[in-house]
Amino acid sequence: MLLMEAMACASLQPQTATWRHPFLQHFAARPHSTKPPKPRQWTGAPARAAAALAAIAVARRRDGRIALAAEGPMAGVGAPPPAQRPALPSTLSSKTLQVPDFSSCTDTLREVLEARVRLQEVVGTGRRLCYIACAKLQCSDLTGAQSVLEEVDQLPGFSAAVGDLWQSLPRRLRLCESCNVVGFLEVYIQTRGFKRFLETGELLAEVPPIWQTGIPEFDNECYLLGTISSLRELERYAVNRGQALDLSSVQFCLKLAQTLEEALMQFNFRNSALRVRFDGVKYAVKKLESLVYEIDMARQRDPSAIIDEENVPAGEVATDDAPPALDLESIGAIKLTYDDFDERREQVMKQSRDVVKAAKNAIYALHRSDKQRADEQLKLCAEKANSIHASFAALSPTLRLGFFSGALEELAEALAYRAFRLDGKLLSVEEMQEASGLHFPMLLAEYLGGLMDLTGEVGRLAIRTASRGRRGQDVIKDCLACVQAIYDGVSLLPFLPGSLGKKISPLKSTLGKIEQVLYELALLSQGVSLRPSDDVDEGSG
Repeated sequence: MLLMEAMACASLQPQTATWRHPFLQHFAARPHSTKPPKPRQWTGAPARAAAALAAIAVARRRDGRIALAAEGPMAGVGAPPPAQRPALPSTLSSKTLQVPDFSSCTDTLREVLEARVRLQEVVGTGRRLCYIACAKLQCSDLTGAQSVLEEVDQLPGFSAAVGDLWQSLPRRLRLCESCNVVGFLEVYIQTRGFKRFLETGELLAEVPPIWQTGIPEFDNECYLLGTISSLRELERYAVNRGQALDLSSVQFCLKLAQTLEEALMQFNFRNSALRVRFDGVKYAVKKLESLVYEIDMARQRDPSAIIDEENVPAGEVATDDAPPALDLESIGAIKLTYDDFDERREQVMKQSRDVVKAAKNAIYALHRSDKQRADEQLKLCAEKANSIHASFAALSPTLRLGFFSGALEELAEALAYRAFRLDGKLLSVEEMQEASGLHFPMLLAEYLGGLMDLTGEVGRLAIRTASRGRRGQDVIKDCLACVQAIYDGVSLLPFLPGSLGKKISPLKSTLGKIEQVLYELALLSQGVSLRPSDDVDEGSG
């Protein structure tokens, strides 16, 4: 910009101005130079531009637009304007939009937050104690490990820590997932299983009722994770016994690990955490095979290196009536439950797609102002959702959440968009439950997810209405008030359940886009064109 001003000023200067390079002037002033080179006489645009730059710099210093500091990191930086109180942002409120009170949502989430804090305290303390007990077991301190496990069992159970919220199965599962109950149960079952192995030679542990959630698929997954972790403790135990060249103990660990691997190979773990942990079983078996081979070779090569077994406490010899080291019947029962859950899960996913499709069709119909078709699709949504809940989701909170919960979010979005377009209001939790036609309660996370997704459809409505110009300004203001009300409401909540936190950024983006549309309409109302004129295009070319 400064150069353009200089060139503009230079065009007004006379053509006879000369300019001499500073280096040539310095060279000419040197005492040993008897014949300095003749300085070149600059004329035309370079000379005029240099003179104009100097004049502009002086003028700006006089106006205070450039800092006068000659040194320092801020030398030459433009001086900031004097502080003054700016105008406040204009508040835009709709006279017709009815906004619900989010205080009930705040109270519910605050209660959930308090229950989560109590459950996290129990889980964190129990997990730390289980690690201590497992370390004592690796040091052959069975008595110390037992006392630590008794201390764990004296902690408040899951239901006692959560309170009344434990009665709701979906909320119970949400709390267990958010508080890492899986991590605690895995370490607890691992420690119990390893302790039982050292005492009786059996690997599977018994879990007290206070550490069971009452959700079969959740408890079974935690049990399998803990059993696999127990096998990793056996791997460490085998290395310890290998130091004494105790071949029989390491061989017993290998046979037990191979049996567990064969049992787990009967499962179809899909892409879950169990799939990743099952890969660790293969490495444990391979490690034990290497230990058996190496210990056997060491015993054959140097029998004198074997530690005197009379001074080493030996385990009991297995008898014919001894129970199996691995209860395959228990693992088989878990597999039957796992397969049954997998089949029901596939059915829920397949039928939930119909709910999502009908909800989206209802939204498309509302965009076309086809109220009759929208109501038909919403009724179809409710019928299919009630059927899925009665057949599958009512029996399993895991099936109630997940894909089916996402389908209900789409239904909540369609219901909220219908109320906004036809009734000019945002539905509360109670109003949405009544309008949905569902025979079961909608979760708070589904209600909030539907409202936050609603902002995307409202933003599309605002962009489409902008094509009407100033005639659609009232509708766009209602859209902005709707998005602003939802943003203000969710911002006041203690936290956003589930994965709703990811929807905040798109919500703010929609808010900014609608404000930009109103700004452009304000320019158009004053006769300001947002596109460059034809004259400017021709001149710039």
